[in-house]
Amino acid sequence: MYLTSDIWTGVYSSHQRCLEALQRLGITPRQPQSAISVAEYLRLLEYRLKTANGEKQAEVERRIARLTGGTTALNPATATSEPVQPTPPRLIRAIQFVAHWATSEAMVFCTLVGAIAIQVHHVAHLVHRVSDADNLWLGYFFGSVSEITALMLTVHQAKRSMLIVFAVVQCWINILYYCELPDLTIKITLSGLIAFVIYAYSDLFAVIQRKKSLVKS
Repeated sequence: MYLTSDIWTGVYSSHQRCLEALQRLGITPRQPQSAISVAEYLRLLEYRLKTANGEKQAEVERRIARLTGGTTALNPATATSEPVQPTPPRLIRAIQFVAHWATSEAMVFCTLVGAIAIQVHHVAHLVHRVSDADNLWLGYFFGSVSEITALMLTVHQAKRSMLIVFAVVQCWINILYYCELPDLTIKITLSGLIAFVIYAYSDLFAVIQRKKSLVKS
């Protein structure tokens, strides 16, 4: 078995790109070590060879030669006497892992969830502030629904114009939270926010239904 955190060095520009290549090949690394078999490693190298050039091509060919029992690169034009790139020390590998995870989809998602959590808190306290009848739990529910709207619009539609409108609304909500403004202003803003959320989900539902109709037809 070969760890994906080791094999990308010298073949791909980052660990994330290596994982994306495995995904395109339909290969799922074993967890939790993120390891692949010899046969899967060979498939990855053959796939990389199609687009590799220069030193990366030579490195890929050397690795294929080792796995298949050869002693030289497959392409004489790229064969070199350079030694195989050694595995970096553990500390360097740990730093590389953190650096590549920081640019991954998982990190982007975690950051987005953190931002949404802060905004949910702001909306919840605004709701509770202007309406004694609505307790804080209802405020958090209202805030969660409104903030998840942006995530759903991004996933399903990715309409830049709607996301910009939503960002402006969120900026205004933060101003209401941190500044002392009349309660009437807050009430009008929250009313407009829930109306926008209902419109956004209604439009999203209509788009999904149209796509289903087209598929059936």
